[in-house]
Amino acid sequence: MVLQQLREEVAFYGKELVRQGMTLHTGGNLSAIDREQGLVAIKPSARPYESLTAAEITEIDREGQVVDGPYPPSSEWRMHLALYRAFPTAGAVVHCHSPHCCALAALGRPIPPVNHELCCYCSQPVAVAPFALAGTEALGQGAVEAMAGGNNVALLQNHGQVAVGATLWHAMDAAAAAELAAAMVCLGGPLGTLQWVPEQARQALRRHDPMLWGGRQIQAV
Repeated sequence: MVLQQLREEVAFYGKELVRQGMTLHTGGNLSAIDREQGLVAIKPSARPYESLTAAEITEIDREGQVVDGPYPPSSEWRMHLALYRAFPTAGAVVHCHSPHCCALAALGRPIPPVNHELCCYCSQPVAVAPFALAGTEALGQGAVEAMAGGNNVALLQNHGQVAVGATLWHAMDAAAAAELAAAMVCLGGPLGTLQWVPEQARQALRRHDPMLWGGRQIQAV
């Protein structure tokens, strides 16, 4: 078990996804990378989060080959590796099926910057990647392209959302911020016109993202 700390984080934050209502049962996946060793700790395929332990987390290399762990990796491993290749300061990926993000993804509607939390991770509205089958290279490429221009979050058409961060804590924070903004659109949109966070404030908030300076903040689990 080479990536003990990262495997513990993957197991912990996987449980958090379910506890916080960001996904259901085995849906979604998450990972963290050790770039020095070229290894990724990723949720195993089709395993429920509630019972996951660090020993059950799968380790893969940069080509997706299993290095350690009793189960095959998530079917979305190609998307995770594509995001790590595209964003050199990314240390973690969270993909989940949070309800309001799923609704906007099915509508093909970007998430506007309507809360300050989202602006810490996105320079512009969260884009919707075109539909692609789960587990395919196309899904990963679509996510990368949807994040082009300075976003850490993308919606996946008819699927859910995906977020990157310097650590799993930051990737989870970005995913939660996107879900809150999506909920504001779904709940507040019918009541009137939602106001965006002013441009100057968005620029100031965006500078707080640790991915911009390559920092890694270890979180206790």
